[in-house]
Amino acid sequence: MRRSRTWRRWRRRWRRASPGQRGVASAVVVGLVAAVMLGHHTAPASGPASTTAAAGTVSGAPSPAAARAIAYARAQIGKPYLWGGTGPDAYDCSGLVMEAYASAGVSIPRTSETQWAAGPQVPPDQVEPGDLVFFAGGDGTDTAPGHVGLVIGGGQMIEAYATGFPVRISVYGQADSPAGDQDPVGFTDPAAGAGGSP
Repeated sequence: MRRSRTWRRWRRRWRRASPGQRGVASAVVVGLVAAVMLGHHTAPASGPASTTAAAGTVSGAPSPAAARAIAYARAQIGKPYLWGGTGPDAYDCSGLVMEAYASAGVSIPRTSETQWAAGPQVPPDQVEPGDLVFFAGGDGTDTAPGHVGLVIGGGQMIEAYATGFPVRISVYGQADSPAGDQDPVGFTDPAAGAGGSP
């Protein structure tokens, strides 16, 4: 089958792109696919949903700040977990999301507990890519969560899980999610303060 000239041109550009450029492009594609498949944030309640209500229904494309944060976090996939790590070589959960949002020009607190308290909180049926998802974790509670991940859509998040696990994409809010990631405490939208929400 003969490929179109446009397809060949885009393929050449992709091959020449740096890993960071590919990460941004991937985040944009994920956002566009999520927008097409899931509808927009303001879609009626009868619209399609990608995850259960308990886990949060992701219902829109990421804001510009959220898309940049997601692209940054994607570029860190495979790097090691380090308690207290804020990069660039290793991360813990809250250090990863703090640096991801810093790359988008949004300042958020350092720890998962203070990130949760800073909010603003998002109802589970209004979760969007780029929101933060919180869990009690091994060292936290429902009111002071000990673990955080970055929602990317489709019931998935990017997280720095624990020692021995590199930064990765995980499913959250499901029975087969990694230990501790089954029951989210709640969600926040750090991009809201930056005018990043649609």
